[in-house]
Amino acid sequence: MTLCHGTPARTLALLTTNNKVVDILQMYSLKPHAETLQALRRLMPQKELRKSAPKLSAAGEGLQSSTPALLQVLKTLSDSELSSKLPEVYLEYGQIMAMQNQVTAGNLLELFQSMCAQISTTERPFDLHILDDGQVSHCEFFWKQDPTRVPSAELSELLLAFGYTVGSNLLQGLTDQLSVFLPYSEPEHIEEYAKYAPMKVTFGAPYFTVRLPSQFLTQALVIRTANFQPQGVLRPAHLVAQKASNLLRNDLANPPTLNELSQKLGLTERTCKRRLQEAGTHYQQLLADMRLVQASFWLSRRMYNVSQVAELLGYSSVANFSKAYKKWCGFSPTHAKQGMPVPDNRTNAN
Repeated sequence: MTLCHGTPARTLALLTTNNKVVDILQMYSLKPHAETLQALRRLMPQKELRKSAPKLSAAGEGLQSSTPALLQVLKTLSDSELSSKLPEVYLEYGQIMAMQNQVTAGNLLELFQSMCAQISTTERPFDLHILDDGQVSHCEFFWKQDPTRVPSAELSELLLAFGYTVGSNLLQGLTDQLSVFLPYSEPEHIEEYAKYAPMKVTFGAPYFTVRLPSQFLTQALVIRTANFQPQGVLRPAHLVAQKASNLLRNDLANPPTLNELSQKLGLTERTCKRRLQEAGTHYQQLLADMRLVQASFWLSRRMYNVSQVAELLGYSSVANFSKAYKKWCGFSPTHAKQGMPVPDNRTNAN
């Protein structure tokens, strides 16, 4: 990392081809993407979509190609019938890619670097440029050799869903602090975005960038890890739980009911309940966890007082909120303002 000082902002030019971020062999290897495409096809909810999903051969892979594997996958997806039948396919692929490969990041800076590293090479560097005035970090993704060239809509969607899913444990209390700017017009499938990246998004920007308060860029932000991440084979239940948690987080003050949530996921209420149970959770637990993680983030950083948090998260009274919070983590919300840690073992808070 090199630091370049300007006036009044300071610029951080980040090399994202560092081996600590991504193994150079993995960058070009088609094998992980062949497996992710196989998972995409297997997890499609309808037979017609499964038949339309493309296949990718990992034969002959290696460093002979100058194109990173992910960019080859984008072309494979765009050339397939699935891209016309499932407009959000790039969001879906990004989410599955993150869950299938269990990528991790310790803070948001590492997360942004990992997003760049998926497609960056020495010859064609895809870079992360950060302008930081001490208050706000403006994190822009661009092609270093041609800064006027912005990521395509397809690549932007894939990176958005991948980044949010990888960083969901970092972002779980921070989504109201982030602004995402995307370099393309608002798509017709805009309502699908909340399933993959429930954040404030602005379309038609001249760049792909994320803005956030500077203090959060390198902070360790994990409050409590999700309990529905796959430990083995990625199954439909894992995707349903991930999407359900995103949809609930998108509006914690007025969350969708179980019936509404099921409809948004294209499931019957009975199937939705079963999928969530298979993932180790249920509607009320998931909603309570989303709300209380957000409460813990706000309270520990003294962003709002207890009454304000209860109102912002849709609780009927401060007493009900305080009771739920104490059941969830073992101490009152007042103590959370003192920075007490949230225990790892999850308890149900209905």
